[in-house]
Amino acid sequence: MNVLTTLLALRLAGATAIGSRTIHERKPASQGSWVRHDLIGQGPRQEHSVTSIDSDVYIIGGVAYDGSGVPETLNRVEFYDTVDESWHIAAPLPVQLNHGNSATVDGKIYVLGALSDGMDWVALNNSYVYQPFNDTWTAITSMPNGTARGSSAVGAYNGKVFLAGGMTILQAYQGGHQDSVSMVSSYDTLTEEWNTDYPPLPAPRQHVGGAVVGSHFYVVGGREHGIHQFHDTTYALDLENPVEWKQMAPLPTARGSLACAAVGWKIYCFGGEGNRKNPQQIFDQTDVYDTETDSWETLTPMEVPRHGTGAVVIGKAVYIPGGGVTSAFYPSGVVDAYVVNA
Repeated sequence: MNVLTTLLALRLAGATAIGSRTIHERKPASQGSWVRHDLIGQGPRQEHSVTSIDSDVYIIGGVAYDGSGVPETLNRVEFYDTVDESWHIAAPLPVQLNHGNSATVDGKIYVLGALSDGMDWVALNNSYVYQPFNDTWTAITSMPNGTARGSSAVGAYNGKVFLAGGMTILQAYQGGHQDSVSMVSSYDTLTEEWNTDYPPLPAPRQHVGGAVVGSHFYVVGGREHGIHQFHDTTYALDLENPVEWKQMAPLPTARGSLACAAVGWKIYCFGGEGNRKNPQQIFDQTDVYDTETDSWETLTPMEVPRHGTGAVVIGKAVYIPGGGVTSAFYPSGVVDAYVVNA
């Protein structure tokens, strides 16, 4: 798919006005089908974080870009109500941020570190909790010194939010520097304390997928110290006995900036960046990992390939809002859901 074809697909996807939902059934996969939802209400974005509360899909922060000048880092927060099928504006974040580490625990959204705005995106240790009942963000215990980062794998288990890997700097221009880290930490939402006493990842990772299944935290794919160093690794840590990371069956296609989410005992991973066979360098792959058999299956690809977004599960639908349609910056407002049938 070339740039013109991609942009045409996006324009066609946006032909229906916001607030009047259009659904397009996609080709059936062995375990599900694709459904198209309304475009993001406040416009295209990427490098945002995605989570949910009940039946609402939240998108938090991220980057907007019109193709000229400096990408705009956002403090916007909005959510898609999957029951009334419409977008709603929520209270903005206290700061502008992108590549945020977000998760929902007990009906509250936690944002734990991110990258900043401008062109030299550096790590923020800012942490916040969102209360939906009064639509407010409140500052909570900041990340400990030396652990601030964005673009981590994120998982929630037993009242704690776990972060694995990430990055402390991304210079958002051609040839700009970026790093990756292997550190692992957790935030206890009950005691409001951080813990960094975990084994590091076997190798540094950023723009990496993450999900918790049972008591295991899985970290999938990602990149290392640059936009062209992608990996197919799958690591797992038992959070009941976090002694060492185990290497599991590899992702079928090495890539970073992919979106992953768990449905039951399976982890679904979508899209990503680093496709040298595509002019936009974006993947359309949909893969599912079976944690019981330690095996991967490739499913029906995305119609609009994207990177720099997240995935969240409501029922048996995995929602994927926005993301970039070409390497680096070109955000989309497309929202798709992969509906799992088994």
